[in-house]
Amino acid sequence: MIQLDDHIATLSHIVFSTDDVAEWGGVYQWLHISASIESVSLNTIKYNQSFGLCAPADEFDLARDKLLPIFTTKLAIFNFVWGALESTIDIVKPPKNSDKSKQGKIRDACLWLSSFNKSEPIPELLTQTTLFRALALQSIGYERVEKRISATDELGSTGVGLYAVYELRNLFAHGSMEFPYPDGNNLPVCAEIDLVDCATRIVLLSIQLLMLKHSPNPEDYEVFVTSVSGSLDGETNLSYALRVCHLEEKELVTFKCQI
Repeated sequence: MIQLDDHIATLSHIVFSTDDVAEWGGVYQWLHISASIESVSLNTIKYNQSFGLCAPADEFDLARDKLLPIFTTKLAIFNFVWGALESTIDIVKPPKNSDKSKQGKIRDACLWLSSFNKSEPIPELLTQTTLFRALALQSIGYERVEKRISATDELGSTGVGLYAVYELRNLFAHGSMEFPYPDGNNLPVCAEIDLVDCATRIVLLSIQLLMLKHSPNPEDYEVFVTSVSGSLDGETNLSYALRVCHLEEKELVTFKCQI
């Protein structure tokens, strides 16, 4: 797949290329801002009163000071993409779950996504969901996120990924999340960074599917798209654009051979 920021930007261009710019303007703005985030500046040493008292502890604190800006940047990007998702759901208005005890804005959207036939989903959504589960198990404090994958029978392979990411979003929103730590060698690396990136991909791919389900005849809906990566340029139909906007040029060859 193309770089995450290019994926976000290309999807924003597709949204902007529709005839319903006024209706989808909110989605475009959330995505545009998300793609524009380059960094978040932090100085965790600034108010660390114990810094300077113990050399090994200082090394750990300095390593975490390098790690947390990376993580918070990823988190900021995720939160803006999540805003685009919520705005999308407001537009497409998924049908309510017949079980009132299971109704809810996100859960209704997940159930609607599950109604895709097995041949219709974007394959990368399924692979990202599998990766998300593996990363959640490696990340301290995120085990309960993985447990939502067990809802596959109810929400299907296309809806369960977003449902699991919803738990991650709730941890962020309600102050229950765990901030990551550097590894045993004090290197600013951790599974949580990849976890948030993967969650962002799942949300983006879910938005693409929601747009596909919302459009009556996406194969006949023409859009003109200029992608950042160059993999999708010119006039095409909405269905094709939404199914491939996250792929690199070499991956498009494989996609075209499958259709």
